[in-house]
Amino acid sequence: MALWMVVLVLFLFLAIMAAFYDRFPSDEYLAHRIQDIDVTAFGGYMSFVNVLGVGWLFVPFTAAIAVLLVARNRWAEGAFVLLTFFPRWLNGVVKDADDRPRPSPELIHVTSNHSYSSFPSGHTTGTAALFGLLFFLMPLLVPWRPLRWLLQTACLLFVVSAGPARIYVGAHWPSDVLGGYLLALLFIIPALTLLATLRSRGNPR
Repeated sequence: MALWMVVLVLFLFLAIMAAFYDRFPSDEYLAHRIQDIDVTAFGGYMSFVNVLGVGWLFVPFTAAIAVLLVARNRWAEGAFVLLTFFPRWLNGVVKDADDRPRPSPELIHVTSNHSYSSFPSGHTTGTAALFGLLFFLMPLLVPWRPLRWLLQTACLLFVVSAGPARIYVGAHWPSDVLGGYLLALLFIIPALTLLATLRSRGNPR
């Protein structure tokens, strides 16, 4: 509860500040540092990570994981995987309230224009919430340890790179993706706590 409250306070502070400032002092500097990474493989990987957060892939992938868990009689875990849609929805609510403009092409390199507001990053929120939860649920899906470790590493890598990928294409400021990570944590912390409680009571199904 203490950790969740700290994350909540940080998120609210960031959201309030983002409502008044188009960008923070360090945003432009950090964005340029990430966009200046001139490695072909890095750019390709950033493009791949960006695709993971797109709705046409994110929605069916999430639903498929939930169905797989339910098929293994893991109803609670399957339900929480579906609930990763909630922080993505809440992200949209905060976007409408803050109405922060997207990064300007005059300031950083922007590969595509977006008509909706910038804070927090929806791609970052959705990717971090889903793959962060899957990192902890992977032992239920993959019993073979080497493959499980490989998939957990992939989940962790997707979570860590979701934010930089949005900055790399100029879709968000670093403070936007930080807000996305905090919003994802506001979901993951209670989700894992509730799942642990259910398991301690015999994992009712």
